[in-house]
Amino acid sequence: MTRPGKWRFVKFVLVGLGNAFIDLAVFNGLYWAMPTKNVLQLVLYNTLAVGAAILHSYFWNTRWTFRDRVRRRGPGASRQRVLFLIQSMGNVVVNDLILGFIAPTLLHLHAMPVYMANNIAKLVAMFLASLTSFLLMKLVVFV
Repeated sequence: MTRPGKWRFVKFVLVGLGNAFIDLAVFNGLYWAMPTKNVLQLVLYNTLAVGAAILHSYFWNTRWTFRDRVRRRGPGASRQRVLFLIQSMGNVVVNDLILGFIAPTLLHLHAMPVYMANNIAKLVAMFLASLTSFLLMKLVVFV
């Protein structure tokens, strides 16, 4: 990886840490306000949390991480926005599927508290969805 490539990845990680904070804060805030064992409701909380993180991600990735690759006007600008939206929807789907599978599995198999199982599942889902998003943004969206 070249020096500019490494710096871009560092920026992406820093933005990702902000995304993670927002994602976890919204997810746990909703769970704290309305506790549930219902997987569908948990996935809804996750979708809202990921949506908030995606807004943060779009702002900072277009203005900082991939600033030199963002097309503000012209034929490529709309294409980038649409591709970012598509990768964002993919992020939500990957995140929700992983959380929806892992949370009840952890709860059932390891007899741990619901809150802990949900947060472990959330962290795994965040990591895998973030890795997928980085690759999509680097290889498809901001080329």
